[in-house]
Amino acid sequence: SNEVVITVKKGKAGSQVSTTPKPRPTSTTKRTWIPWLPKPPAASKPVALGPKPSPKPRVKKISGSQISDQVKSLIPRGEIITQPLDNILVNQSVNFMTNTPMHFTTVLVVLGTPITIHLTPEFSWQFGDGNSYGTRLAGAPYPLMLIENTYKSSGQKRVKLTTTWSGFWRAGSLSAPIDGAIVQKVSRQIDVRLAKGVYRG
Repeated sequence: SNEVVITVKKGKAGSQVSTTPKPRPTSTTKRTWIPWLPKPPAASKPVALGPKPSPKPRVKKISGSQISDQVKSLIPRGEIITQPLDNILVNQSVNFMTNTPMHFTTVLVVLGTPITIHLTPEFSWQFGDGNSYGTRLAGAPYPLMLIENTYKSSGQKRVKLTTTWSGFWRAGSLSAPIDGAIVQKVSRQIDVRLAKGVYRG
């Protein structure tokens, strides 16, 4: 016959067998974290460092009410003085005055800042008979008679004096007015008598 049959057995010389290697399987399972073991450190994100903000300057605010409250306790409180001191008679001129100082200056420390205070008073008199008088003068002893009143009726009269302080405060280059925020009030009761007439026959 015209056919040739060649039989090749595996492993015998002269035979070639080509094989393609298979890839090794890779594990896709994640490592489980056991609670009693520490967690692996997480990768920290980089932090961008910028310029540090400059601290804001501390601003001190000083209000007029803070100053007035402290000054009130420092100003001397004047008294009402009359001439004559007693034996005030109807239709007799009475001289009024007060020992309140005409100027007041002091230095306070508010929020660590020294503040100089300058004040002057203004007086408002009520004589107890419906008459009143306003002035910047404290009065003066006889014979000047700067503040006077004449009573037309006898009886007890309640004399009232209201002192209003005004001025300014200064702290370094800063200055501000103090207008009428400090008020003092005093009163005194006087007894006005009828003059005794003398009859000569």
